[in-house]
Amino acid sequence: MKVDRSKGFWNEPEETMSKEEKRRLDDKKLVFIFKHAYNNSPFYKKLYREAGLTPEDIKSRDDITRIPLLTKPELQEAQKKDPPFGGLLGVPLTELSEIFISPGPIYEGGTAEEDEKLLEAGAKAAFSCGLRPGDIVHNSFLYHLVPAGLGLHLCLRRMGCTVIPVGIGQTIFQAIIMRDLGATAYAGTPSFLAMIGEEAKKGGIDPINDLKLEVGLFTAEPLPESLRKHLVDTFDMIVRQMYGTADVGGISRECPEVSGMHLEETLVVELIDPKTLEPVAPGEEGDVTVTLPHKLASPFIRFRTGDGSVLSEEKCGCGRTAPKLLRILGRVDQLTKVKGMFVHPINIKATIQKHPELGNYEATVDRPELSDVLTIKIEFEGTGETLPKDTIEAQKALVDEFKENIRVKAEVELVPKGLIKKTKEQIIDLRKFD
Repeated sequence: MKVDRSKGFWNEPEETMSKEEKRRLDDKKLVFIFKHAYNNSPFYKKLYREAGLTPEDIKSRDDITRIPLLTKPELQEAQKKDPPFGGLLGVPLTELSEIFISPGPIYEGGTAEEDEKLLEAGAKAAFSCGLRPGDIVHNSFLYHLVPAGLGLHLCLRRMGCTVIPVGIGQTIFQAIIMRDLGATAYAGTPSFLAMIGEEAKKGGIDPINDLKLEVGLFTAEPLPESLRKHLVDTFDMIVRQMYGTADVGGISRECPEVSGMHLEETLVVELIDPKTLEPVAPGEEGDVTVTLPHKLASPFIRFRTGDGSVLSEEKCGCGRTAPKLLRILGRVDQLTKVKGMFVHPINIKATIQKHPELGNYEATVDRPELSDVLTIKIEFEGTGETLPKDTIEAQKALVDEFKENIRVKAEVELVPKGLIKKTKEQIIDLRKFD
């Protein structure tokens, strides 16, 4: 008998708080984290002093627009100049319980006290998406370096779930594991589960009758409605998504109404115009900008995710009162998420510049079927000493090098010089998310 996954809350007081209660909470937390960062993080102290701010200047959320915005390239530059943390740490190094490395790379520390708050937030999000205590969860998120796999693992354990820590790869074996262990829930990217479903069929495993999946928790890449329907039809399961980034963690999650993603209540979230940097009204597209009041080790204050979305404050039938992001509309800068990982033109260019025989490049990301395909077309003379003269061997060598440097497998096509023109848009996104 299947579990009723359509009702209930993980933390009802928090999930149903009034707008006034949320505002008072934001005021208190914003003042606290601003003072903490100013007094304990050399990076933030310098940033705020240059902006002419002192801790006494921030008294409530009304003052939030006075605080300088923060971007990922700025964090990268700070850590490059002053490795490894760039002066961002807000606690002594000895107080860190773990250090993650998000794409960039960005070194980011956490404390045991922060972990407790993150576990509760993650459990709340997973419950909203339909997972329940007692589920056997097949977790295919990456456990290596980034917080996704381990972080969600611990959140699910907090909920009372049994977790199978499979990570990525070995597609058909993952289907066998699901079948043998009776997994009732899946956590990972939607495209990877779609691939598992196809491989399962080829291997004689019926995704509906041989597997017991009832719910899927998806994040790290877009979930277009066509793919959602495909997963529902393939596995006869509930399909829900969360939205977050490797840097800040979970930001919003769906509920049984499936009409947008409720914002995590402990965060202070704004949507700003990417050109004017001014706040936008509900219903208008803006850059999702996040402040994490609980993050003391590596503070993130007014951090621009670079993701475009639209905020809705309409009442939701599930009973949760947090506003919702209606959908993620795409990148507002040059960062592009491919197979759940951010790819930046800088990292592509850095790899190409190691080889003098390579010239201009054109990078595109598409989704012809169920998974993202990143293609990098590069001008090539074929006479350099750092790559084999044979073009096929050169392409193979570059595939391996790109996979190591950008952490995503790319299709590489080498073409004669003069065929690629320089363009301002260095990663062209051809995907259609309906």
